[in-house]
Amino acid sequence: MQAWRGEVLADVALQLLADPVREFYTAQTVRLELLPKARYEKRHQEQAFYEAHFAEAVACEPLSETLGREAEALAARYGLAGPDALQIAAAIRHGVKEFYTTEKPGRPMFRVKELKVISLYSLPV
Repeated sequence: MQAWRGEVLADVALQLLADPVREFYTAQTVRLELLPKARYEKRHQEQAFYEAHFAEAVACEPLSETLGREAEALAARYGLAGPDALQIAAAIRHGVKEFYTTEKPGRPMFRVKELKVISLYSLPV
């Protein structure tokens, strides 16, 4: 979302997305967060931007009962909010090593030990 909207972190987000050696994984929760509103408000270029990114993703973790149980366990262990727990659980299921976020350091997701959580705010512009 930051990459599309040209907000404070747009340059950093676009650099990450353009890195040819990175592989991206996503989750249905991320699609639900981004695509429906862009579609509803007929923001076609924004929708195309997101869809292009999702099409290039190595995998997209669907919502499932198993994902929900794993997210609930992570949320209880680290004090995560539900949506964050779902996204991090999806990343862990795919063996993701780094999880990039627009959250500022110090939030509960930075307690997670199963992968490295990196704030875009901590990266050089």
